[in-house]
Amino acid sequence: MIPWPHRSPLLDAIGGLEYDPAQPTRLGFRVEGAKLNRRGFLHGGAISSIADVVLGYGLATLTDPPTDLITINLSCDYLGAAREGEWVDITVSPTRLGRRLAAATAVFATDRPIATVSGLFMPA
Repeated sequence: MIPWPHRSPLLDAIGGLEYDPAQPTRLGFRVEGAKLNRRGFLHGGAISSIADVVLGYGLATLTDPPTDLITINLSCDYLGAAREGEWVDITVSPTRLGRRLAAATAVFATDRPIATVSGLFMPA
């Protein structure tokens, strides 16, 4: 895993996203800093924000050149908690890539699943 090369103000603020260049649909991060809630757990808002970015990226890179996408729906199911210091692994699975709509899912997991996310996108 290496640092995520695609900067944005949001990701700069919460920091620490990494990806595997050999498997661009595999990403991860350490639960720390701005990703924490006041109790020391991974914040649900951090999960949904990171999911929005990685789902869109995973779909955009399926075309050459990459397609600019706009999120039209994001759904998160929270299954468990991740504590400060834990590593969260993300696996993105594109499910549809059409001319007008694209969709993907992602699983966020430590040693157990902590969230599943699905997103629907349209070209910008």
